[in-house]
Amino acid sequence: MNFIEKYKTVRKEKNSILCIGLDPMVKEDPVEFCMDIIEQTSDYASAVKTNSQFILFSVDARKLRKLNRRIHDEGIISILDHKLSDITSSNIPALHSIRDAEFDALTFSPFAGNIRETVENAHKDNLGLFVLTLMSNPEAVWIQKETRFREKPLYLEIARRAGLSRADGVVVGATVDVNEIRGVREVTGDSTIFLCPGVGEQGGDFRKVIRTAGKNLLLNVGRAIINHRNPGKKAEEFWRLFNRFR
Repeated sequence: MNFIEKYKTVRKEKNSILCIGLDPMVKEDPVEFCMDIIEQTSDYASAVKTNSQFILFSVDARKLRKLNRRIHDEGIISILDHKLSDITSSNIPALHSIRDAEFDALTFSPFAGNIRETVENAHKDNLGLFVLTLMSNPEAVWIQKETRFREKPLYLEIARRAGLSRADGVVVGATVDVNEIRGVREVTGDSTIFLCPGVGEQGGDFRKVIRTAGKNLLLNVGRAIINHRNPGKKAEEFWRLFNRFR
């Protein structure tokens, strides 16, 4: 089963397009924090996205495997938000390590240009790959929107190449314009999964994303859930909201 098939299976079983963003800004063991969040929210999420920037220097592979086995025990997909970005020969050992830690997929930054090669090598390791395409942070505008490629915004060329390379997904912020979401969907094709951060604290409009991005969608909510006094209750609220508009 490839990653897209795995995603569709979990989406159906969980009846959910909610992805929990795990950014463990804690002094204690970040893995234990993440496992507690998973325990409270697993009934409502089809995926979790763990940000490697918060765990990179404090967690070893053994603890990551422990985390991922817990995630998988709950019937959830595990995505490493790593933003991998290097030449292919350097990416390959990183992909091996991510596979050995038992993640299902990762995020990838296309700055080095090697989208096709990275997709191919990720798939060899049975990993899904999400290409950063149009991010939710305002600082991304000057590169992803204002930089032009053959008279079009750069993000559209990234999306086109992600689609041609059979990347499993693209990262498109829920804060961007609806026409931009529509444009990315047109060039990637219907099967590509949209991973959309920016819902919750960043104020992204999940309604426009659901209306425009299609069925293959993961709406990521991070701080609004994990920093809430009752993460399970908050996850249920988002799950109900998303399903109301699906």
